[in-house]
Amino acid sequence: MTQVLSVALDAISSSLVLALVALGLAVVFGLVRVINMGHGAMLALGAYITWTLVQHGLPFVVCVIASALLVGVFGLVFEIVLIRHFYDKQFETLLITWAFYLVATQLIKVFWGTDLHSVANPIRGTISIGGAVIGRYVAVVSLVSILLFAAAAWVMYRTNVGIRVRAMIQNREMAMMLGVRASAMYRAIFTLGAMLAGLAGGLISPMFSVEPDMGTLWLVRSFFVVTVGGLGSLVGGTLAGSALMGGATTLVSLVAQQVFAQTVVFALAVIALRFRPAGILGKKAA
Repeated sequence: MTQVLSVALDAISSSLVLALVALGLAVVFGLVRVINMGHGAMLALGAYITWTLVQHGLPFVVCVIASALLVGVFGLVFEIVLIRHFYDKQFETLLITWAFYLVATQLIKVFWGTDLHSVANPIRGTISIGGAVIGRYVAVVSLVSILLFAAAAWVMYRTNVGIRVRAMIQNREMAMMLGVRASAMYRAIFTLGAMLAGLAGGLISPMFSVEPDMGTLWLVRSFFVVTVGGLGSLVGGTLAGSALMGGATTLVSLVAQQVFAQTVVFALAVIALRFRPAGILGKKAA
């Protein structure tokens, strides 16, 4: 029983961490239909900024918040300079954001080098639940993920901002006629997506090695989470996709190496999309 509970806790925590990482991509991809291939670089940038500030002796929480804000500023500038001109052209935004990823990754290598870095665990120790053990910091990150999704659900379904965003998704022309400023709304959403990527990068930096190409695998994972979960469902779809990807990875890892487990899970995701292209909770296009 203890072993089953331990596996369940690992699967839940892995899914919530993956959901946290994917949330920034889900916000931009799901709400403004921009495939932000630069999401991985923004996450890596958040991790590096956090590592740098921690090296200067700042409190970890301050470092993570500062990372989110700084990456948000980079996202805002990127949106103003380039992205805002291509919202109606998905292929162009795909190429532009991929170019951003390549350039940003190389700049990270120039400024920080290619060595692996690590951030000390800010909350050491473990928690015992029914005999199963989970790290305190992993539990805190999982809780942060839950709170962020609860906040996203509240904003989307309980505030005027959420009503305007959903109106833009359903019928942009009609929403604009009713007074919604599309340019301002899209800019805010893209900036928020960048901030969430920076926040996730900072939060996972004590859990994984900080290195220039760390965003690549997380980008692939996030992309599958968003597409498998369903583009039309920001909160439920992202959580469902994360549960499938994170849970399946944990289970397959019990009988196979991590790399093989990831390959199997990606294959399962492709099969799932074959039979349900709109995703688990996505809606078919009319």
